[in-house]
Amino acid sequence: MARTRVLIDTDPGVDDAVAILLALVSPEIDVVGVVTVNGNVPLEKTALNARRIVALAGRYDVPVAAGCAQPLSEPLGEDSVVHGHDGLGDLQWDEPAVALDPRDGVELMAELIEEGPLSIVAIGPLTNLAVLLQRHPGIDKRVEHLVIMGGASFQGNVTPAAEFNIWADPEAARVVFDAAWRITLMPLDLTHQAFLNDDDLAYFNGLGTEVGRRTAAMLEPYAQFHDRWYGNRDVIMHDAMAVYELLDPRAIEKQGVRLAVEVEGVHSRGATFIDRRREHARNHVRVGVSVDNDRFRSLLRERLAAYRD
Repeated sequence: MARTRVLIDTDPGVDDAVAILLALVSPEIDVVGVVTVNGNVPLEKTALNARRIVALAGRYDVPVAAGCAQPLSEPLGEDSVVHGHDGLGDLQWDEPAVALDPRDGVELMAELIEEGPLSIVAIGPLTNLAVLLQRHPGIDKRVEHLVIMGGASFQGNVTPAAEFNIWADPEAARVVFDAAWRITLMPLDLTHQAFLNDDDLAYFNGLGTEVGRRTAAMLEPYAQFHDRWYGNRDVIMHDAMAVYELLDPRAIEKQGVRLAVEVEGVHSRGATFIDRRREHARNHVRVGVSVDNDRFRSLLRERLAAYRD
């Protein structure tokens, strides 16, 4: 079976890093590019972090390019420290042996789409994709599949209404949701079902590889954040769900829906409205509903164990 060509649009981010490592080692997909966006940390840090992760994976063939430095409308406020000040748990890193591709990240996206069938995994704010649509009208029809981590039906994680990736650039999300591509959305309702625990961190650390040690070290401060925020150390694997969908489409239960995003409102800016009525069951937009976490954890352990120093 032919491998699925994949581009990753990301703002690393600890859970982004795990998702990227999972993608780069998985035989079902062929990662042909990584493009970064302003999000968890500013663009210069997300670009550096993507280079770090791609170098850690030993995938020097994968281009890493920087995309948009600001949302479509108002700039983000203070940097998030959920993932540490540097975005990857504030570890010490050598200068990565992966250079930043000089191409504009949005134009790299366009080039890769024109080269052949491509799926996009979007695990950060959707600014790059909105700008892609603005610069290249109709390009959404040439993308095989767009898998997005973002949104929530019931409870946000930045405000009571809004999940971070959508809240960070709701105008971009509206543009992306209104386009014609086949979308699968992984909202918080789904991603909170996928988490790692201390046994997994110990497993990764015990692999005796640089990938294993780094993964455990990045996840440790993230676990501490979850303990302060949620009252337990379970580490939610939001972004890995978007990659998991392309590895095993049957692993996540999904349903057809209609999506909308609120761009105004004192309390509702960035909220996603997921219309689950049966009339939308055959829509080109689907959302993840449920996932077997034990099955996911087993696969993630297996794949990260495949890395060798």
